Amino acid sequence: MDFFYRKPKTENRKPLLRVPPFPTRWLAALALAALLTAAVPGGAAEPPEEGMKPLILRSFKITGNQVVKQQDLKKELSIKLPSFWPPWKKPPTFRPVDLDYDVERLKDYYRRQGFYHAQIQPEIEYLPNGEANIALKIEEGPWVEVTELKVDTKNQVDLSDLEKKWPLKPGDRYAEKAYDALKNLYLNYLPNHGYPRVKVEGRILLDPEQNTAKIHLTVNPGTLSCFGPARVKNPEKLETPVKAIASKVTFRPGDVFSLDELFKTQRRLYSTDLFRSVVLTPEEVPPQEREIPIAIQVEEKKKHSVKVGLGYGDEDKVRARLGFVYRNLWGGGRVLNLDSKYSSLGYLVTETFNNPVVWGSDFDFVHQMGARHRDLPGFTDQAYFTQERLERDLTWDFRYYFGHGLEFSRPFDIPVETLIRLQGTEPSKIYRSSFVLFGLRRDTVDSHIEPTQGGIVNLSNEVAPTFLGSGLQYAQTVAEVRHYYSVGDTGLVLAGRAKFGIIQPMQTTHQIPIQKRFFSGGATTVRGYKLDFLSPRNASGNPIGGDAVLEANLEARFPLPLPLFGKKIGAVVFMDAGNVYFNARDINPGQLRYSPGVGLRYLSPIGPIGVDVAFPTNRIDPNTDRPYQIHFTIGYGF
Repeated sequence: MDFFYRKPKTENRKPLLRVPPFPTRWLAALALAALLTAAVPGGAAEPPEEGMKPLILRSFKITGNQVVKQQDLKKELSIKLPSFWPPWKKPPTFRPVDLDYDVERLKDYYRRQGFYHAQIQPEIEYLPNGEANIALKIEEGPWVEVTELKVDTKNQVDLSDLEKKWPLKPGDRYAEKAYDALKNLYLNYLPNHGYPRVKVEGRILLDPEQNTAKIHLTVNPGTLSCFGPARVKNPEKLETPVKAIASKVTFRPGDVFSLDELFKTQRRLYSTDLFRSVVLTPEEVPPQEREIPIAIQVEEKKKHSVKVGLGYGDEDKVRARLGFVYRNLWGGGRVLNLDSKYSSLGYLVTETFNNPVVWGSDFDFVHQMGARHRDLPGFTDQAYFTQERLERDLTWDFRYYFGHGLEFSRPFDIPVETLIRLQGTEPSKIYRSSFVLFGLRRDTVDSHIEPTQGGIVNLSNEVAPTFLGSGLQYAQTVAEVRHYYSVGDTGLVLAGRAKFGIIQPMQTTHQIPIQKRFFSGGATTVRGYKLDFLSPRNASGNPIGGDAVLEANLEARFPLPLPLFGKKIGAVVFMDAGNVYFNARDINPGQLRYSPGVGLRYLSPIGPIGVDVAFPTNRIDPNTDRPYQIHFTIGYGF
């Protein structure tokens, strides 16, 4: 970039430090007083002599700034600022020379924001005992206006649609950050549309006397390119077969080049839990060459790993987790995962075996089996289950599956009042469910611990007919959507979730038993209600579940600027809604029950630890339901 700068006229600069002159005629009198009398504490202190220990900084104030935010100015300071929290924290020290340095830093920062005439006048108030107060008085002056902006594109590539997205336009205040964003707009767009060799050059004619800036960009997209073959580097050093890696590649030779496809492929390879490092690199080819081969370099994880977890929640109390993962079992990229979870609400033990590209196809074979025990407010049950699925990746990050499942479940400890309402439920009876399952899933979140972008779409279906040997016949569909959106650089994240579930009896089954019914309410669903208590209830007030459920959550997550914790403390404001319907024909969105609330989060290494307070706006039973619910959690509810 060529930067043309017209030197402004010489300005009269004010001194960095203004120290009131000491009247000479008082020197003799003060010297005589010092000899004849003892020093009296108090009064104005003098500046420290050079070489003395640093001063204690009691306060630091910035005044006069109008456009540039004070918190942005403080981020540019090298001087450590005093904090009033915690109260026992010692105030920082500083030297006057550090203040001189920071004043120059702030002037440079103002120039980067388009203010070339900003004046910064520092003042130091010296206090007794080696303490001082600092005040910066700022006069920002006029800012530089962009009067002209031209973008020339070579190779006759039409980029006129990008003008609507320009972060810097004629009439705006010139700022280096906005100028860089303008260049990055083209540098990010073109590599995702077939031009990985794009070059952007800029020239700025800046006139600080007239406070104007003229910007001229030259965009050279280069040659329209496509993907060449993808090659796995050093396959002989890997236990994972090349075909298992190649099955996760989202592009094919001849497809238009796109950096996004490289990121998608990387995310898919990480999702296999086989690799600790995945790097995709476009290989060097002559500039006129259209096909760009891709080199894939992976580093495998350890063959064995153990997962241990311990947590607490207000609903499940102390919870523990122990898991074991075996990777590349018998070679071939196979993964065996043994997992166990325990809490006061029960336990869950599962085994999951994943065999990628089974029989040389594009499908992954997944086998899962396990046992569970649940102690829920309305009933207790035990179940043993097994599933076999074939899964395959689709375009746009979708993955679909189909297979068969078998489950044996036994409910017990069911109140008599519940059995009166649910005549299709028999205590201690073993229910056999044999069903086909099929579904669709899309996962694009950037982090499953603290998501800020992307979303999850999950659609699952089960059909259990008599010809599969199912003693309990039903059809079930559950659809759930989650999405996360980060608002610029503010740290604010908007999170949303919606869920719909329905189950219907068929053939010889006339009513769904309690262990297969839907429930809602609690820390991860609608927080204004106790666990499972947002559902139809029996005469004693115990939940009995329903054939359909609707849930919706909207949450704003943002950091709290507390000096003691830095960026570790966050807050949430949320609105939950939902309801459970006894029969599917009773579904009515107008009967949703709402629950606003607020919460705090501490961002720990194991995930967010938080507390939520939620208030149900329309309680089901005002005599028994509390006007608020408090939930202690680890991790976000969705």
